[in-house]
Order: sequence, then structure tokens, then C-alpha cells
Amino acid sequence: MNITDLILKIKKSNEIGEIAHEEVVAKKSATYGETLKPLRSEVSGALNKKGIKKLFSHQAEGIDSIKDGNHTVIMTPTASGKSLIYNIPVVEEMLSNPESKSLYIFPLKGLEQDQLKNLDDFVSLVEEHGDFTLDNASAIYDGDTTQYKRKKIREKPPSVIMTNPDMLHFGILAFHSKWEKFFKNLKYVVIDEVHSYKGVLGSNVAHVIRRLRRIAKHYGSEPTFIASSATIANPVELSKMLTGLDFKLISESGASESKKHFLFVNPIPDVSPYTSATRIFTEAVMNDFKTIAFTKSRKITDLMHKWVLDAKPELEDYITSYRSGFLPEERRKIEQSLFSGELTGVISTSALELGVDIGGLDVCVLVGYPGTICQTLQRAGRVGRGSNDSLVVLIAIEDALDQYFMRSPEEFFNATAEASVADHLNEIILKAHLPCAVTELPLKAEEDVYNLEEIRDALTELDEEKKIRHWEKKDWYYPTKGVKHNKVNLRGVGEPYNIIAGGNLIATSNSGRVLKELHPGAIYMHRGTTYKVNELHMGEKNIRCVEKRDLNYYTTPITEEESEILEVIEVKQVGGVEVSYGKLSITEQVLGYRKKELYSRKDIGEVLLDLPPVKFESTGIWMCVDDDILSHIDDKKFSVAGGLHALEHSMIAALPLFALCDRNDLGGRSYTVNGELGEAAIFIYDGHDGGIGLSKRGFDVAEEWFKKTGKLMSDCPCDVSCPSCTQDPHCGNNNDPLDKRAALVILDTWFN
Repeated sequence: MNITDLILKIKKSNEIGEIAHEEVVAKKSATYGETLKPLRSEVSGALNKKGIKKLFSHQAEGIDSIKDGNHTVIMTPTASGKSLIYNIPVVEEMLSNPESKSLYIFPLKGLEQDQLKNLDDFVSLVEEHGDFTLDNASAIYDGDTTQYKRKKIREKPPSVIMTNPDMLHFGILAFHSKWEKFFKNLKYVVIDEVHSYKGVLGSNVAHVIRRLRRIAKHYGSEPTFIASSATIANPVELSKMLTGLDFKLISESGASESKKHFLFVNPIPDVSPYTSATRIFTEAVMNDFKTIAFTKSRKITDLMHKWVLDAKPELEDYITSYRSGFLPEERRKIEQSLFSGELTGVISTSALELGVDIGGLDVCVLVGYPGTICQTLQRAGRVGRGSNDSLVVLIAIEDALDQYFMRSPEEFFNATAEASVADHLNEIILKAHLPCAVTELPLKAEEDVYNLEEIRDALTELDEEKKIRHWEKKDWYYPTKGVKHNKVNLRGVGEPYNIIAGGNLIATSNSGRVLKELHPGAIYMHRGTTYKVNELHMGEKNIRCVEKRDLNYYTTPITEEESEILEVIEVKQVGGVEVSYGKLSITEQVLGYRKKELYSRKDIGEVLLDLPPVKFESTGIWMCVDDDILSHIDDKKFSVAGGLHALEHSMIAALPLFALCDRNDLGGRSYTVNGELGEAAIFIYDGHDGGIGLSKRGFDVAEEWFKKTGKLMSDCPCDVSCPSCTQDPHCGNNNDPLDKRAALVILDTWFN
């Protein structure tokens, strides 16, 4: 069976769903180039040994840019040879200057392991073509590195150290005096998968990189930064935000691409999308296609794995699941088995989305739209690396963006990638990192990595809080006593909470999610086990759970939000409405929770709670809806409150079309009358303390955003409201009331 036969079988099946769209992306031939200066003979010899006779045009252009000393960001598709672009200059520098050092930063440990092997193999080939040995070429320094090996690495740093932002923060920058030789000779810093540094993580990493630059400069080096990225709207802007430096972009890929088929499938009524996905995955694997299925949750990953084996137990040795929570050795073994061909199929969360090399795959099943064009292209890029045709199947779930693309597939194939957004001036995150920065090196008036005037308010507050000290005479900032680095959580805002079961720590959660997701009575899933939260100790920051089996329900919080305008930063006219952007004070309170049946999602009970409100400052946009529009809605016998609420939900659902985010990163509130503004109003805000730039991105593209919001609702065939347009599974008011007809009246008035 070939890919065309498999597509025909899927289309003929009456158990999978309606084929909403079929698209074929044509095969693309490679274009090649040469570097301005010839590569060293040892390097070109190693490339020949790898079967690389010529460089792709973007590889040659990227290598030239890096050798010219430009900070360079490479944005080309998955499997286009980006790692070679930075490995070649790094290895040539190792040959020319054996004392030179490079730092590779990866967002995940699995990428470190993969790239270590990649670089070591390349170095071995280079050694074969020269009369030398590149001793101590590379090593990983992360949380899995033993204390003994860490000491050896610090004492005799290799030419290349591979790490992640967390270890760079906790284990390297905090003890930089032990790394003097490394920083003194630091030539290159590689930031791989730069698009993954968005939101809270990106805002934190921006400070880690700035602190790295300060320390390198202290020891006399100013390294060249190299970033690699998936397709996003703003690679140069993001790279600059993360580092504070200007970048040159390399984005015209010269790599070849095989023919790729896309099928958009809408499951038939009464058949779960997960059942449809399982059937397609099983069919592909049974016909010996190397197949990957991407799910949106760990729970679905485990369930699909079980369903496949229930139906076809003979596949037990040929398929596996893969997700966070697996031990490192388990994950490495799975990756190697996929690469070697021992495994034919894998069902994964986003954990395999990034560039771990698992070889060439034939079929990719997307169980639900991944949330952004960028993530979809990343996952689809996992297949079709050879010359054979490949297939990507998107199985829609009951979600606004899934159904939007089922109804308008051309919007997907013509779409531009979203912007990756973070904010290094988030006050909470800034105030967490500045004590670390001054502990590493005093901040002086002549500082040129941080702009002192830009961060002066935060420095003054930290001085008043006695977390740093200010020497006014010379305008220097010094540290106070105490550990600073351990109080920073790079992947969240605020201090972490410990989740404890049976006396053991099983996980942690950031403070922003605790009351909504880990309140007393909440159901929590971890590594396939279900737990019920018994106690939440906010002072101790502990959550105590008990294991539960065979529960037939999950929980969703009942919430109430209030917004207060603190500062108007910018106002603009968008169509017929004035849109404001500024600082908000948000008060959120969890009033209780609903129990929902596991598979039908029906309400089966409510429990009220007495929990304190949570107040935080963020950034957001807001707009008023005037009385004439509300009167028009009344005249049509539509719901005013339902229209405002539906528009709020749909705007939140549509913003991921423009920014790399999830609807859970956003919050919203609609008012029939807002006390501050005296009119009906809608607020959309960043759901993270201090804001992370998402609402600002929405403000910048407001007209396009509002029009996409209208299309998302108007194209949906439902009459008033449904999960495909206006219902939000996380709505604290249980999606009541909602009226998309009234929401469309508001948008039509603004833009017609």
C-alpha cells in the first residue's frame, strides 16, 4: 500500500468522518549555495563523508552571516539542516582556536541529548580528515548530570556546553566565578527552538540571557548569538526581545521537500474524534507506515495507546506512547527505537513536537488542531523527510478553531504564522531577576546590557523592600544577603506549590493555576493516575491529594472576575469602536466547582467553596458598546448580556490566530454596565501577573482580530451558540448566557 491507497481507504470509510478538505503540497526541489570563503578541508571532508556534497542555499548564507560576526536567526522548516549552520562555524572555531568555547541552549533535555550525538558524530568525522584530535569537544550540563561530572566540567570546560535555561540560571550564572575560563573564551551562544520561548518562559529567559551577556562581558567576551526558529511572524523581533541584540534573518529555505498530502476530517455524529484518530493511526501502522499521532493531553495519549492495543494486541511491540512524566531513560529508548525503525508508531503529546531526530515518518495524525499554525507546521514537519509522499490528517474536535478551519480550510493554507510574544519588562518577572543579576555582578551606572532608566522603578522598589541595596553616590546596586536564584521559577510566575500524595512530592504547580485547578475537591491527573485534592495549604504552598480509581467525572471551577482600569497606555479607533490598551487590576475568585461526566461532559453536580479572591495586575484591552447598538439588539429580541459574553469568548478563541498562545493564557470579562466606564464593555487581558504581551499583540492587530472573530461565529451553522464558535470549556459561568447573533450585531455595526 502507498500513501495514495491509504488516503483512498480513509475516504471510503464510513466509520471515520467527513473529509472536509484535501490539499496536496507539491514536491520542492533543493537549491544550493556556496560560502563566500571555502570551508576548512577537514570540515568539507566530514560533510562528504556524511553524504553532503553541497550546502543548501540557506545553510551557506547562514554560515557566512555567522562568520561575519552577525547575530543571526535562522527560520526554515523542520528538517532543513539548521543545526549544521551553527555546528560548522563552531567546529571551525574549535580548529582555529582550541581555547574557544560555545554554549548551546535548548528548551528540553531531549534536544540536548540529540544534538550532543549530532555534534559528536560530526566532530569524529572532522577528526578523520585531519591529523589532530579535538579533545573534550562537548558535554551536557543539566539537572541529570552527576555532581562528580559537573565538577569535572567546571574544572575543565569542553569546547561546547549544552544546557537548558533552567540549569543556566541555577547552576552556571549563579556560580559564574567557577566558570571564568569558559566565559572568558565564549565565542558563540546558540539558542535553539527560539520560538518556544514565549509567554512566561520567554519573559524569564530574556533576563537569563541578559544576565549571561553581562557575565560574559565581565570576563572579556562578547559572543555572537545564533538562534534557530520554526516559522513564526516575528523571528527577528523575538530574538531581539530575548537577547537585547539586533539580528540578521535567514529565512529562504533551499531544502528539498517531498509531496505532502493533507486531509481535514470532521468526525461523524456520535463518533468521538479520538475514536476516528485511533482508527486512522491503527490503519496506517497495520500497513507499515511509520506513523505519529499528536494529542492535546496526556490522558488522551494514554487512552489512544490502550484503545489501539485493545483492538490490535499484535501491535504491542511496534507502538508506544510518549509524553512528559516518562523517565529520561524511557524517553531516550523510545526516540532511539523510532529512529532505528524498531517502532512503527508513536502517540505523543507536544513532547515530540520539537526537533529530536526520530528519523523519517510517513503519516502524522493531529488529534485536534494544535492551537497555532506554527505548532501545526512543526508537527506536520515530522513526516516526509525523504523522497516518498507523506500524509498529514487533522481530526477536528469540538473547538472553535478546529471547526473554523474545517469550514474555511483555505484560511489555514493561506495563513501567515503567528507572532511569538513575551515581555521582558513584566514587573513581577523583572523584580525576580534583578536581585539575581546584582548578586552575580553589581549593576553600575555605566551598565549597557540593562537600561537602568527603563528598570529604575523596579530597582527603587527592590531597594525599598531591602532585596537589593543602592549606593546613591555612584548609582550602583548591590545584593543583600540570602539566596536569590532559588526563588525564581522560569516556567511560571510566582512561587511554586508542591503537590503531595501518600507523603511523596509528585509534581509542582505555579501559583496562578492553583485555585482554579487544585482547589479542594479538584480532580488532578498525573502519569495516568487520578488524584482528588483533599487539602490546599496556601501558607505552606502545599496541596495534598489522595489517589482515586475509576472516577467517572472531572472538575471545572466556577469563577467570578472583576477588572479595574489602572492606566490607559494607548487608544485607537478600530472601525466604529474606540479600543483602549493599558494596565488593569484583575480580581478572580473561585466560588466552587462543577462535576462533569467524563465522556459526555454533562453537569452532574456543583460544590460551593469558601476561597479567598486572587488579585493581580496585568495588561489588557477594552472597548465600550454604546446604547444604540444595545437597543438594536433588544429590538431583535436577542440577548444583550449573551452577545457581550459571546463576543468576549470568541475574541479569546481567535487571538491564537495572531499570537503563539492558548486561550488559557487569556482572561476576559463582559459587562452590561461597567461601573468605571458607565457603559456596556468588554475586557480581554493577559491571564498572567504583570502581563506577557498577548493583549498588546491583539491591540496591534485589532482590526484583523475582530474580523476573524466575526468570521469564526458567522461561518458556524449553529443558531445561537455551540462549542464550535462561542462556548468555552473553561468558562466560569458555565457558558450562560451566550448569543452569537447579538455578538455579530455588535461587530457588524462597528465594521459596516
